[in-house]
Amino acid sequence: MPTNPTAITFPTPRRRCTVEREAARVVSRAPDCTPTCILRLSPPPASPDLHPMTRTPRLLTATLLAAAPFLALAGGCRGRALAPNAADGLRAELVERTRERDEARARAAELETKVAELSQARDVKIDPEAAEATPALAGVALSGLSTARLVDANHANLAIVVEPRDGLGRFLQVTGTLRASVAVLIPGRDPVPAGSATLSPKALRDAYRSGFLGTHYTLEMPLAWEGAESARAVSVSLEFTDAQTGKAYPAQGTVAVVADKPAGR
Repeated sequence: MPTNPTAITFPTPRRRCTVEREAARVVSRAPDCTPTCILRLSPPPASPDLHPMTRTPRLLTATLLAAAPFLALAGGCRGRALAPNAADGLRAELVERTRERDEARARAAELETKVAELSQARDVKIDPEAAEATPALAGVALSGLSTARLVDANHANLAIVVEPRDGLGRFLQVTGTLRASVAVLIPGRDPVPAGSATLSPKALRDAYRSGFLGTHYTLEMPLAWEGAESARAVSVSLEFTDAQTGKAYPAQGTVAVVADKPAGR
């Protein structure tokens, strides 16, 4: 503790005790730190111009309370490195087992919901308003977030972003099979087949993505075509088949091809 602590005069003895207790509590919470100053509070001489109940502005009280931790810790703390021990592995294993347990519970709850839906679908009448408000698939669309990056003259990496939508144009999670066929567009030539892919219902569910750019399904596939000419764009044809109704929903679009950035830049 410094021999000459910083002294701050506070107007009211009643407030003095509160701030001193707060400063002591902050210092006691950081035994490894060396404070450079403390709060030494003392009441001022009585002034006839101040009313006894209004001598202490609330703003000054809040300011000193907020400044107490910074004054106490201004000298800096001595950091301590914790050496690895056997408990670290146990903690990591506990986190992993907890995650697996939560996932298993979620899957069990999902199965219970499906069983309940199938049981009620036999003979329960659905409220017309609820049936009208239930979202249903209206179509699928190729999102503008899809990208095609050129690797060399006749190879590219394609990321197809698919958005199933309901009647209000909102994203809708779906179950079914997604098929995609791609052809590259080269000036002066007919469309050249470059690849195709199929996502099963389980694979489609794993392709679900959600983030800052929205919610969608992403299908990534490599493209290859004959010839040394670089493609300017790719034509994508999609077809989603709903697993519950068997109805097919086609979609088409064009994705521009951009040159991939060289490594290290």
